[in-house]
Amino acid sequence: MQKIVEADTVFQKINNGLSKSRAVKSRLFRSLLLSLCASLAGCSGIRSDAASTVYVPPHVELLDGGVRALNYTPWYIHDFAITGPKGSDIGGGGPNVWPMDKGSDEPSGGAKETCCMSFPLEWQPDLKLTVRWLVDKKRDGKTPGYWYKAENVRIAQYDGRMAGAVWGIFLPGDRVRLMITDGNHNGGNNANNRPADDDPYVVQGAIDEEWNRLYRDGGMQ
Repeated sequence: MQKIVEADTVFQKINNGLSKSRAVKSRLFRSLLLSLCASLAGCSGIRSDAASTVYVPPHVELLDGGVRALNYTPWYIHDFAITGPKGSDIGGGGPNVWPMDKGSDEPSGGAKETCCMSFPLEWQPDLKLTVRWLVDKKRDGKTPGYWYKAENVRIAQYDGRMAGAVWGIFLPGDRVRLMITDGNHNGGNNANNRPADDDPYVVQGAIDEEWNRLYRDGGMQ
């Protein structure tokens, strides 16, 4: 009987040793497996804590509308382009527009419309666009115009269910305002009203060095 007890004790010691050995091997295996998974994730670029540098726009329903222009400046505008955030599919272009007549209080333009511009059905207060326009300030028939650019341009609040044309309004001092007519003549989307100088949707533009280098002597002129 004593021999059986001793044998059983020896067996338990051996079994405990094997269990500890298996546990160590199991922990080692798990560590190796986790290291392998981390390596594969790193190689494949999968990082749950990595910040994305790609702009992913929110899903918004878009409308298409014609584009018109009003010119309160003494300069001829060949054309203009409106660009939304990358990947948003928002943007379009507008027509040429003659200078405002000297001594007149009425802007030039308004009748000509080009197709088209895509914009959100629901007004997006944080949507910021870039407007570029080609201006002929020399008016000597020889000197090419210059591209100007205004960034972070917001569209004035509008009702997309009543949306009409998109308007680019060009003001003295190389400033621009975007609006969409929506039938609200008492609001800020009335093409008959000149924007106030302190209008929050009027944005200052400046010479666009990049586009002048790329496009001024031909191409998009």
